Amino acid sequence: MATGQWADLPSELLSLIAERLGVIDLFSFSIVCKGWNSAASTPSSQISAQIICSPNRALWFLLYGKNSQCFLVSETDKKYKISIPEMNGAACIASKEGWLLLHRDDSPFFFCPFSASKIDLPKFRKSEQCNVVATFSAPPTSEDCIVAVACQNAPGVDLHLLSRGAKEWTTHTCTHLNGLIKTITGAAYADNTFQFYDDKDRLLTFTPENGKWKNYKIIFGSGEDHPNTETVPFFLWRDSFKRCSMNERLGLGEDVSVSTCGTVVPDGRHGKILFNERVSQQSKSRGLRGVWIEPRSPQIPPEMSW
Repeated sequence: MATGQWADLPSELLSLIAERLGVIDLFSFSIVCKGWNSAASTPSSQISAQIICSPNRALWFLLYGKNSQCFLVSETDKKYKISIPEMNGAACIASKEGWLLLHRDDSPFFFCPFSASKIDLPKFRKSEQCNVVATFSAPPTSEDCIVAVACQNAPGVDLHLLSRGAKEWTTHTCTHLNGLIKTITGAAYADNTFQFYDDKDRLLTFTPENGKWKNYKIIFGSGEDHPNTETVPFFLWRDSFKRCSMNERLGLGEDVSVSTCGTVVPDGRHGKILFNERVSQQSKSRGLRGVWIEPRSPQIPPEMSW
């Protein structure tokens, strides 16, 4: 917390300083105190953030552990070591359009590392024994935002939904899967339907409007090969951590395992889903977490709440 003369610097001077900062330095600047955060949120100080907001910009990767110390790797392999208090003890369960959906001590919240914007959500208790995969229909600043958290256990899937402005979560359960759906590792939203992809070739969908579940077998190939089948509206990317050589880019040793949270990004006519992964180097290794994130810098009004 800034005190004395640092907190009392003129707002005009703070704005001039903020205008000259890169996006990571701007983030560090914004969390010093309320006055500095206000200066970092002015339109003129967001020039560097706007530059990285192109939908065609490559993803960044955020690596974190159990405390606030994080490493951020850009698409050009530039590495930043930063402290993000919001990541302390939190787990990321979804990433989309620059927003992270984090869960800590039964308290979920949205957070953007590039703008330090945060939106708290109603409490939600998840079982530690279930496989958790989540997504959201739109940015949390949108009136159309619906948050979906799928908790997969032995009997089936419990889907917890929260619409913008709601104070309580609703739960929808799917139990008649007969082992068809394996471990869910990817989630997305399209055509008013939440989609959950397993690590094999199955897709489970839920439509909030009518409360109906459906499951499909994914057939890989062109539409010409299967003219009477529905088309998945996303490219499916598995093993992204390995494909992008993230172990080498991050300089991780053989004693480190990483659990990653995927994301959904625009990619031409179709979106692209990066699946969750568990990359283990050894049976006994130091566990870290990571998340793919779009380099965006969304701002929220000071008075805004869920």
